[in-house]
Amino acid sequence: MRKRWRGAWLLLLALETFGFREGDPEEPTGLMCYQMGPSGGMNCTWPSRTGPEANTTYTLHYQSLKFKRNQTRSSQAPAGQSWVVIGRSSLTHNENYAVWVEAGDGTQITPRLTLTPHEIVKPDPPVLSLVDVTPVVTVTWTNPQWPQHFSPDLACHLRYRVSGTPNWTRVHEEDVEPNIYEFSSLEPFTAYEVQARCIPRDRKGFWSDWSPSQTFRTPEAALLGLVDVWRVASPPESGETSLLLLWKPLNSEAARGVIRSYSLAFRSGSNSSESLESACCNVSLPSRTTHVWISANNHVGRTQPAYLSLERQDLPAPAGVRAAAVHGQDLLVTWEPSKDPLEGEPTEYLVEWAEECSSSKAASLDWVRRPAGTHSALLTGDFRPRVPYQVRVYGLYPGGFGASAPVRAYIQEGVPSAGPQGLQDHSISKEASIISWEAIPLAQRNGHITHYTLYLATPTESPQTYQPIAATETSYNLSGLEPGTSYQLWMTGSTSAGEGNASSIHLFHTPDSRWEVVLASLLAVGFLLFLACVLGAVLHVQLLDLCQKVLPSWCWEKVPDATHSRIMLHEVDRDPHSYRGPLVRAKAAEEPPITELHIAEPAEHVNHGYSTLLQLESPLPARPHGAGADDGPGSKPRTEKLGPSSPTLEEAWGEQAPVISGYEKHFMPTLEEVLGLA
Repeated sequence: MRKRWRGAWLLLLALETFGFREGDPEEPTGLMCYQMGPSGGMNCTWPSRTGPEANTTYTLHYQSLKFKRNQTRSSQAPAGQSWVVIGRSSLTHNENYAVWVEAGDGTQITPRLTLTPHEIVKPDPPVLSLVDVTPVVTVTWTNPQWPQHFSPDLACHLRYRVSGTPNWTRVHEEDVEPNIYEFSSLEPFTAYEVQARCIPRDRKGFWSDWSPSQTFRTPEAALLGLVDVWRVASPPESGETSLLLLWKPLNSEAARGVIRSYSLAFRSGSNSSESLESACCNVSLPSRTTHVWISANNHVGRTQPAYLSLERQDLPAPAGVRAAAVHGQDLLVTWEPSKDPLEGEPTEYLVEWAEECSSSKAASLDWVRRPAGTHSALLTGDFRPRVPYQVRVYGLYPGGFGASAPVRAYIQEGVPSAGPQGLQDHSISKEASIISWEAIPLAQRNGHITHYTLYLATPTESPQTYQPIAATETSYNLSGLEPGTSYQLWMTGSTSAGEGNASSIHLFHTPDSRWEVVLASLLAVGFLLFLACVLGAVLHVQLLDLCQKVLPSWCWEKVPDATHSRIMLHEVDRDPHSYRGPLVRAKAAEEPPITELHIAEPAEHVNHGYSTLLQLESPLPARPHGAGADDGPGSKPRTEKLGPSSPTLEEAWGEQAPVISGYEKHFMPTLEEVLGLA
């Protein structure tokens, strides 16, 4: 028994090795011949040589083995052709033939093949037709012509597939009735194509070619599933932000027909619900909308309404969101679960992505849903290399949702196409400067910036490199510079793909050291002057006392100015009409009148409020003309005793009495100085 199983196993291995497998007998690996229909010629094909012998001339030999024994005939194929057709008139019915092929040099390239023409017939394909497609698809076909003296009848196979797909589904032969078949379990409202082929029922022959495809579409059916709906905040129009509701069209498996419209119902807070009909696949709603229901309609029915709650948008959100490229085509997004003590875990997660540099977020927005308990999603789509995508994960609850912080992702990174912008310098000393810049525009980064590189050069030296500078920095402190030197500065950014293009060159000049000394000197002098002013304002009284003690009196005492004295000495002419004002002498007078003063006792009679000088010498009031001969210029001096009863200066001058202030009294001569005693 063991030997029998071993022999069977070796037989199966040989069949597998030499190409004998279940299926079509018209796929041999060597010489193959078949008769083209019951009345056609015999077509033989064989493998051709390659390389320099590709244009070899082949000759087919066929030898009779039954009626005309050892009669051999030949048919030569054109150069390079590996097939030949032998006419039906050259063949005898029920004759056995030995067939082989030789090359132009007489070398036999195929083994001898023994055959009988009526047993290698390949029928023509059948002709298909449709009987009905509602409610069940029924297909019929017409067999090709088949003579009665051949094997009794043909057996046919059917196969079908969804139009545009590569894989066929074969119908089992026992399920096929003669020349008719009813399809079942086909998808509604789906395009199909069907083909048929036939073979003699006793299998002595070859399968025909597959017939041309017959196409049909199944009828519509009730819709399945729910509409996948989401929302995005649209830019404000007419001063108010509106809500843009988005949804995906149902796929063909769920639509099961032509979608005529979408029915929407929405509610804002406690207000009553409003409804509307819309085409695919977006509509603007009031920004205060809190509840949305949507369903799709075809000619048979509508889907169950899909519900989206917008009542709360601050619920706990997923954390730790990460996005990484997979094989340069997809994005793998992972996150940590979000749980709320009151709400619990979200009923499902929604992963949203859009091009970050797109002018319209809604135009590039896409999303996928993942059930509760999953913490990753593989995003597939039409991702473009070097384009930044913003990814966000939402936790959806019955009463609203929570959104994670957005993350930026690239499907494939490239080098930056530009460098940092707006380079500026700020000197902090003659040997150091602070360099500041603006980040590379997002559309020109082409990837995640890993670091910056700064290049510094002088007209006579090669550039110096300063790296790496963190991608988050916007300034850098350059030290060790030469005073009074011109520098050239430029920067680049780098991603995982490498270093990018350089920025524009920035020129700057370090300050000269002598200007620094001059500036420091000016600042020091100014500070000292300011300090002196402050001290003078605070200690001026003490400084004046110190000056009076140290310096001579003429340095700090004030000298009276006679022109601004408030003492007015008036000369009164004898003629009362000749008054010329204070300190003015008449031109005709050769000398002023002299008044002699005699000091009378007692000395305690002193004018009130004046100095110890009893009376000032002053001319008396003029008398009328003709008062006496002694009034002339040649008369003797007149003396008058000033006693206790003499009128004071105020009484003598009346309203025009001179005012003597304390300033004049302080600087007037003392009595001893007047009498010459001092």
